Amino acid sequence: MSDTTPLTGRLVPLRTKDEVRASLETHVVYVIEVSAKHANAVKDVVQAAVPDFKTSEISHLRRVVQFKYLPAHLQKQFYPPARLPRGDEDDPAPASLSPSTVSLPSSSPPSTCTGDDCTAGEEVTKDMDLVRYFLLCPTRHIPHAELHSLLLKCPPFDNGKTRPRILYVTVPSLAPISAEQSEQWSEQYWPISYKNTNPYGPHPSLVARNQAEIEDKVGNWLALARTAGQCISEQCLGESLGVVVVDQTKAEPEVIVVSGDCRWRSPSGAIERHQGTGNIMAHAVQRAIAMVAKKRLRAAGADPALLDRSLFCDIPLTEIEKEYYVKDNINQSGYLCVDLDIYLTNEPCVMCSMAILHSRFRRCIFAKRMPLTGGMTSDTAEGYMPLQGGLKHGMFWRPSELNWKFLAWEYKEEGEQAQPEGIKDTLHV
Repeated sequence: MSDTTPLTGRLVPLRTKDEVRASLETHVVYVIEVSAKHANAVKDVVQAAVPDFKTSEISHLRRVVQFKYLPAHLQKQFYPPARLPRGDEDDPAPASLSPSTVSLPSSSPPSTCTGDDCTAGEEVTKDMDLVRYFLLCPTRHIPHAELHSLLLKCPPFDNGKTRPRILYVTVPSLAPISAEQSEQWSEQYWPISYKNTNPYGPHPSLVARNQAEIEDKVGNWLALARTAGQCISEQCLGESLGVVVVDQTKAEPEVIVVSGDCRWRSPSGAIERHQGTGNIMAHAVQRAIAMVAKKRLRAAGADPALLDRSLFCDIPLTEIEKEYYVKDNINQSGYLCVDLDIYLTNEPCVMCSMAILHSRFRRCIFAKRMPLTGGMTSDTAEGYMPLQGGLKHGMFWRPSELNWKFLAWEYKEEGEQAQPEGIKDTLHV
């Protein structure tokens, strides 16, 4: 490989469009206080009354939770728990323990007491051990008054002595995408049931396995892409943007092609004025894909010049591009870029993102996010506000709409190493 100093940094998997949506959407649910032995009876009555409600809507949430497992803010909000009858001899909770008149004096309920308060404190502690917080359903399925009437028909509320305590809790609408997010939501909203999967994108184990395959060389390939972009820029043919295509399915990974951006090169080879968009068909991604196609044609014994199109600038123009283009290290079979990885100095624009997708690359890694023009990311760039952070298309993983999907990462570079100057956020890469 050409003499380049590898970049140092870390890979950050991109979040899919559905993952971003899952992280942002919440709704309000009903929660009631009930003893564990009566929870099923209450569930059956409510379920029969709201047939439109499917338990799959809340399958990522714990249905029945003890007081001690509630998030701290809910413990403070719900304390003290209702005193539910434990037998026919029990009376309803005394007024002094009514949830409407007693509030939690500190961040945690009292565990010890002295003097006249001791008996009341012990009763509250017992009630906390016996009561359960049962998540019924989202509030949109049934009005509060109707739910209240239903509960009065269920034990332990049907004895006329105990009133149901209906609580409102905000919870995530969709399942978490990682163990870390599950833990965060359990503290922020409600205890979560995490199933070690990701219903809105690639499975965590798939991402981890692929990341382990590439992370030891990613700094090399991105440094090479940067060099390719700089070589083109020095000739004033394009911006300082580069691409490297790598085959990592082999025992020893091999670079297939290297390309730089040629938007300021006219079809005749002359340097054009650096204004407007330039030749969009000569973006580094488009050139790299064209050179892969020509190498496959050459491997099949045909003349790659048959594909020459001056508009696409699809011939190697710098020494570093020629170095890799002349190598016969790709076979003739296979769909264009299947099993190949693409490394970019910058997040590709929508056009190039679609070209990557339709060429069926295996993985995509870029070093700098393009918050206003990039087609790969689905969320707002950290600390970036203009236009709410960009397009958010998330082209890499939209299997219900597009005919191919692949894994994608952003490379967070460490230290003070700066990206080449002059690359504006509004530039289409």
